[in-house]
Amino acid sequence: MMPSLRRFIADRRGLSSIVFAGSSLMLFGFGTMAVDVGSFFYQKRRQQTATDLAALAAAADLERASSAARASAGRNGFSADTIEMVQTGTYTPDARLAPEARFRQGSGSAANAARIEMRATTPLILGRVLAPSLGGENGDVAIVTRATAAQDAQAAFAIGSRLVRVEGGALNGLLGGLLGTSLSLSVMDYEGLARARIDLFGFAKSLATRAAISALTFDEVIRASVRIGDIVLAAQDAARNQGAGSDAIAALGRLASAVGGSGQRVNLQSLVSFGVYGGRQLNEEVPLKASLAALDLISAAAQIANGTRQLDLGLGVNVPGLASVSLKLAIGERPVGTSLVRVGRTGASVHTAQTRLLLTLTLVGSGQASLVKLPLYLELASATARLTAISCGAGDITSSRVTLGVTPAVADAWIGQVSNTEFSNFTTRPNPPAATVLDLLGLARVTARAHVTISNTSETPVSFSYAEIQRVDKKTTSTQNFVASLLSRLVGDLDLRVELLGLGLPIPGLDGAVSGVIAGAAAPLDQVLTSLLNTLGIGLGQADSWVSGVRCGGAVLIQ
Repeated sequence: MMPSLRRFIADRRGLSSIVFAGSSLMLFGFGTMAVDVGSFFYQKRRQQTATDLAALAAAADLERASSAARASAGRNGFSADTIEMVQTGTYTPDARLAPEARFRQGSGSAANAARIEMRATTPLILGRVLAPSLGGENGDVAIVTRATAAQDAQAAFAIGSRLVRVEGGALNGLLGGLLGTSLSLSVMDYEGLARARIDLFGFAKSLATRAAISALTFDEVIRASVRIGDIVLAAQDAARNQGAGSDAIAALGRLASAVGGSGQRVNLQSLVSFGVYGGRQLNEEVPLKASLAALDLISAAAQIANGTRQLDLGLGVNVPGLASVSLKLAIGERPVGTSLVRVGRTGASVHTAQTRLLLTLTLVGSGQASLVKLPLYLELASATARLTAISCGAGDITSSRVTLGVTPAVADAWIGQVSNTEFSNFTTRPNPPAATVLDLLGLARVTARAHVTISNTSETPVSFSYAEIQRVDKKTTSTQNFVASLLSRLVGDLDLRVELLGLGLPIPGLDGAVSGVIAGAAAPLDQVLTSLLNTLGIGLGQADSWVSGVRCGGAVLIQ
C-alpha cells in the first residue's frame, strides 16, 4: 500500500464532522416522521369525532339520515362530500351475536340505527420533501373513518300479576301472612287497589320523605332500608297525588294502620330498576312513566319483606268438595341484579321470583274414602320478559311500538310428600316420595304419587302499541292452559297403591274410590290455585307482562 494512502486511512481528523452530518440527516428524517405521524393521528381523531357526530345525527333522524349526516359533517369542519356512505338498518344488541352481525342494513319502520363512512385527506408536511412518492397525487394521505349509532329508545316494562278478579278471603290470609299481620280488607278494597296505578318515580320521592332518607337520587332511595309501613304510606301519597280513587286511598290507609307497628325493613332493588334515570336527582323530571298497580306494589313489597322465610297458613275458602286447605309458601330471590319492573334499553330484562307452594287439601268423598288428604307441591322457576325491540316513528310518539320476548316459568307439579328441609332448600329440586292420602287405622293405607312438568319453553314475542302502553294493558303468554288441566294430568300419571295393615282384609274398590275423589276435585282445585297464583303474580306455564312507558328520540354510539 502506498504510504500516502496509509496515512489517509489512519488520519482520523474530521471524523466527528462526518458522523454528525450523517446523524443529523437521520434525526431530521425521524423528526419529519414524527411531525407527519402526529399530524396524521390528530387529523384522524378529529375526523373520527366528526364521523361519530354524523352517525348520531343520522340515527336520530333516520328518515333524513343522509342529509342529517352531511349537515353534521359541515358543522364540524368537513365538506358534505366527505360522507361516502350512509346506511340505515336494524341494530340488535344481543351479546349472543357477533359484533358485525348485530347491524343489518335495511329501511322501513324496523330501522333503528345508521352506519356512516367518511373519507378525507390530510397532507404530508415534511415527508413529501424526503419522499415525494409518499401520499397521493398532491402528496396527501387518505383517512377513512366509520361509526354506527342507534336510537336511544327506552321503555318501562314489567312481569308479574294478572289480578283482575280478586278473592278477599284468600288475599287477606296470604298478604297478611307475608306482612306478618292480620288483614280484613274487603273485595271492594282489593279491586280499588288493583285499579289504582302508582307512578314509581313519584313513589320514590314520597318514600324518601316518609322514611326520612337523606337521598339525592332515585337509586339511593331504592337502595335504602325502609320499613314496610313507610312503603305503604308512600304508595298512598303517590296514589293521592295521581288522583287515584278514594277506595284505593282508603284501603292503603287501612293497610298502613295494619302494618304500622311492624319492624320489617326491606330495600326495593329487586322491585324496580330505574336504569339510566336512577342517577337523576329527585327534583328532576323523567321523560317516561314507570308504574305498577297499587295492589301489585304492595304484594311485591310483601314478598320481598318475607324474604326466603316460609309461610304457613290455613285458607278460609268456601269451595264445594274441599273440607280444608292449608298453604306452605316459600319465595326465593330473583336472579341477582334483576327486578320486577325495569326502565331500560333493548336487551334489558325482568324476572319473577322462584316460588314454591305446598297445598294440603282435604277432599270430601264418601264411605271409606270420606276424607282424602292430598298434598300438592308446585315449584315455579323464574319467568322472564326481555325487551327485544322499540319501534319509534319519526316525530310521532303515538306510532311507537314495544316488543317483549316473554318466557314463562318452567313448572313442576307433584303429588307427594315433601319434607320441610327439602321445601326450604332452594339449591336442589325435591323429588318427593309417595304421600299417604288415606289412612284407615288398623286396616289399610293408601299412598299416591304423580308428577307433571312444563319444560323446554321458548321466548314468545309480545307486542304493545302506544295505546296499549298508555292503558298499561297486561298480556298473558301461555305455553298451554296448564292450571285447567293440572289435576287431570296428575291423575293420569297417578301411582295409587293400597297397603294392608296388620291382619286387615282387602277392601274392595278402595283404590278406585280414592282415585274418584281426587279426579272429582279438579274444578274446585283449579279455583283455589287460580286465586292463589293470581295473588302471588305467577302462573303455571304462563307469564303476564306489560309496558307502562316509552321514550323515543336521541341516539347513542354503538361502534
